[in-house]
Amino acid sequence: MLTAEQRHEFERRGVVCLRGAVAAARVAAFREDILAFIAANGIRPTGSGQWLAIPPSRTRRIARAHGFAELWGEPVMDAVDTLVSAGRWTLPHHAGQILALNWPQPGFPWDVPRQSWHLDYPAPGAASALPGVQVFLCLDRVEPRGGATLVAAGMARLVDAIRQRRGPAWEGRSADARQAAKREVPWFGELCSARAGEDRIARFMAKATEFDGASLQVVELTGEPGDVWLMHPWLPHNASANSRERPRMVLTERIRAS
Repeated sequence: MLTAEQRHEFERRGVVCLRGAVAAARVAAFREDILAFIAANGIRPTGSGQWLAIPPSRTRRIARAHGFAELWGEPVMDAVDTLVSAGRWTLPHHAGQILALNWPQPGFPWDVPRQSWHLDYPAPGAASALPGVQVFLCLDRVEPRGGATLVAAGMARLVDAIRQRRGPAWEGRSADARQAAKREVPWFGELCSARAGEDRIARFMAKATEFDGASLQVVELTGEPGDVWLMHPWLPHNASANSRERPRMVLTERIRAS
């Protein structure tokens, strides 16, 4: 179960990390299954430049061979119960989706992206409760600038305010929520635009910006094997390049309230 401090962190920033939530031995066995499957099937990364990766479609069979409860375990399910409420969500059959294994490209410079910030869940004006939560499990060490998912921490509460202002007819699709947030939240508008000569890492990651009661900052979902991140469904997030020396290995699942 989440502590009061962790619950407050989730409500304030829209994301919280549970360090060592999944047993290291269980994670290591799953990671070895993935690597053995890749080797046995001769799977190679595709793409170009910094966006060289093994896509989720190539590793789907491994993720589907494991059950959600079997891999993620009771502490994570208890945390979901705390946020979504016990009985409001259905236990997924499978472990989830292995995110693209972003291949290491240490020779490329790393920066905060401006395009492709998005929501995985709609944020409709008619919603009256949290529609779910997305969970991420580090299967190997995920280092800063190592291909981790980036989140616009603090934005979930502002997206929530936007959808409530729009009223119950608003569908809250990702593209619409993104455009509304760009117009109404200056920090997010700047995040999604390019300004010549700007140090985007210093601007968006080094410190938080306070706006309308929210503390806004780009955060990387990094960690050690077994660390789990819980993300608010209305938190804008993005992919990032891997400028380190190991593939990014992360499992995710989108829990939806019933």
